[in-house]
Amino acid sequence: MRKLLIVCAGGATSSMMAQRVVQEAEKEGMKAKLLFPEDLKYDRVKAHEDQDLVVIMGPIDMITTLRLQGFSRVDAVLVSPQVKYLFKNAEKVLQQLEIPCDNIDSLSFGRMRGDLILKQGLALMND
Repeated sequence: MRKLLIVCAGGATSSMMAQRVVQEAEKEGMKAKLLFPEDLKYDRVKAHEDQDLVVIMGPIDMITTLRLQGFSRVDAVLVSPQVKYLFKNAEKVLQQLEIPCDNIDSLSFGRMRGDLILKQGLALMND
């Protein structure tokens, strides 16, 4: 199971994008599930080990050393365009935790191109 975290300002648009990514993964024959920050916090991710991909949505403020260290480990993080200005701060924390991260292309995000974001997330996890 791979775990992809998609973050935005408050969690609303990352939720929509995460839903699109899950739909695209299922179209490609993967078993995929959408989860929430609380599922990471309370380690409910293990209940979905039969999934190929788990996509977690949430606000960028969950990426702090103290909060993410207590959570289940994610394999990659994608940051939405509206919080691109916070990317460097998130990247510092994620580098310490050895979790790859990247910005989501604003055009792909604005058009809700779950297929492109899925490819970006999978590529990030494979690097």
